[in-house]
Amino acid sequence: MARLGVAVELARGGGDASLALTRVEREADRLNTLVGELIEVTRAEGDPEGLNTELVQLDELVRTILDDVHIEAQKKSVSLHPRISEVAIQGNPELLRRAYENIIRNAIRYSPENCQVDVTLSRQAAEVSLAVRDYGPGVPPDALPSIFDPFYRVEKDRGRNSGGVGLGLAIARRAVELHHGTMRAVNREPGLEVEIVLPVGVAVEQSQLAAQAA
Repeated sequence: MARLGVAVELARGGGDASLALTRVEREADRLNTLVGELIEVTRAEGDPEGLNTELVQLDELVRTILDDVHIEAQKKSVSLHPRISEVAIQGNPELLRRAYENIIRNAIRYSPENCQVDVTLSRQAAEVSLAVRDYGPGVPPDALPSIFDPFYRVEKDRGRNSGGVGLGLAIARRAVELHHGTMRAVNREPGLEVEIVLPVGVAVEQSQLAAQAA
């Protein structure tokens, strides 16, 4: 809010009006982003027992997100490489979308131009996993434990020029925790991989899906 006030005072003081108004607009957008993310944090601070759930087809959800972020990726000449298995769980579709979309958009945001992002949705015996890897600068090892903390932003290479305020991964983690899942981040050579893991206990067998559709 203070930064927006400074921008407004600059606009009132004359000088380059176009530059001042651009700064006002940028700071207003930043404030709007902050308010929106704070609202999402509040929503995510729910009670797992009171979570409204329904059948969520995760493969369809991921494909929808990839369609939504296609233009953003195209602007940076980032190619999306999906490997998607058919998986469904009982969960809250909005919270799951927030979590999945956040890590996919982050991967695009921090990817160099003319690079790729790997998006892998799979199910093993005990878990359902969405792993998203970028080929950007990665995160300093000492910062990895903190990237899911509210308002934390990596100073170097990742973070300051991203336009975010450091709440996206915190929101994603809370959404995952409400589904009794976990998140982890691992540096790769090159890049960063962020994985969301949900326990198999909330997965729905495809035979059950077929029975419900009949």
